[in-house]
Amino acid sequence: MKKINNKKNTGFSLIEILVVMVIMATIMGIVANSIGNNKKKAKLKEAEIKINKLKMSIESFNTDTGYYPRSLDALVDDNGDGNWLGPYAKKKEIKDPWNEEFHYSNPGQHDEEFSIVSYGNDKSPGGTKFDKDINSWDL
Repeated sequence: MKKINNKKNTGFSLIEILVVMVIMATIMGIVANSIGNNKKKAKLKEAEIKINKLKMSIESFNTDTGYYPRSLDALVDDNGDGNWLGPYAKKKEIKDPWNEEFHYSNPGQHDEEFSIVSYGNDKSPGGTKFDKDINSWDL
């Protein structure tokens, strides 16, 4: 004998809909967090690449002029030195991925020991993970 069921299934219950929404929200949160972290990692890598490129530009400047630049702006603008064969960099290349100027120092101006630093995502010295400083000496 067949059971007769007078109850009609016309859709999902409220509980089923809520469970699916919670699952979807959890998945979306995980994906969004992953995408955000990947963007932050990409900016750190971009900063490293820009610093390495600036190091080569500074060395080219030194080869042409016989001295290291006093600032990164000297890579972009001719200072009137007859040996300047630049530009060695574009204005946007002397800014880090967070649109801040790289911090450049060359204590002796003729020493080979110069440094280029980006303070990272937090734009202040120090920090860890995505906020860490990227220094030319570490590359």
